[in-house]
Amino acid sequence: MIRLSVSDLESWRYLKANEDATLEDIVARLSHKEPPTPQMEAGRALAKLFEEVTPRSIDAWTSGDGWRFRFEIDGARFALPAVRELKGEMVFATPSGPVTLVGMVDGLDGLVVSDQKLTERFDAERYLDSLQWRAYLVMFGAREFRYDIFVGKYDDREVTITEYHPIRFYAYPNIRDDVQRAVNDLAAVIATYLPERVTPIAAPPPQVGDPPQRRS
Repeated sequence: MIRLSVSDLESWRYLKANEDATLEDIVARLSHKEPPTPQMEAGRALAKLFEEVTPRSIDAWTSGDGWRFRFEIDGARFALPAVRELKGEMVFATPSGPVTLVGMVDGLDGLVVSDQKLTERFDAERYLDSLQWRAYLVMFGAREFRYDIFVGKYDDREVTITEYHPIRFYAYPNIRDDVQRAVNDLAAVIATYLPERVTPIAAPPPQVGDPPQRRS
C-alpha cells in the first residue's frame, strides 16, 4: 500500500513539467525533506486563518502561527464555506499496488470545493493544468472547484492582502481517468525510488477451518 497526498501529486506534476528538475529534486520533494519556504508557511497560516475567521473579523488584523494578515481589498466579496478543513481519502488500484490518495480541502459547500491560495503575483494560467482541483473534484464527487486567490505584499512576517481573484474549474467527462494516470505514474516513482514509503499489505488472519499453512 502506498499513501500519497494531493500535494505529492501536484508536486510531481510541477516537477515533471520543469525541464530543469532532476531526479534528485523529485526524490527530495517526495521525501518531504525540503524545508518549507516563508511563502509556504504564510499560505498555511492563511488557511488556518480562514478555518477560524468570521465575516465580521475578516477586515481586521488577525494573527495565526506567527503571521499577521491585513485585508485591504476594495469592493471584493468572497464567500466563507459552510464546512471548513475537510479530509478526504480515495483508494486507487495501480500497477504498483493499491494507493490511498489523501487530502485536506479548505472548504466544502454542497458540491463546491474551495481552496485558498496566497501569491505575490496573480497568474490564472498557472492553475489550469493543476492536478489539485482535479483530484479533489474526484475525491469528493463535487461539481465545481473554486480557488480563492489572494495577492499579498510581504513585510517580514506581515502580509497585506491587496487583491482577490476567484477562479472556478468544473468536473468533466473522464476526469477520474486523468487523476488515475497521474496516480499510476507517481506510484511507480515511489515504488522504484522511495520503497520506504511502500507499506506491505498484511495477510488476513486465518479463519476457523482453514488448513494450516506450510512452513519452509
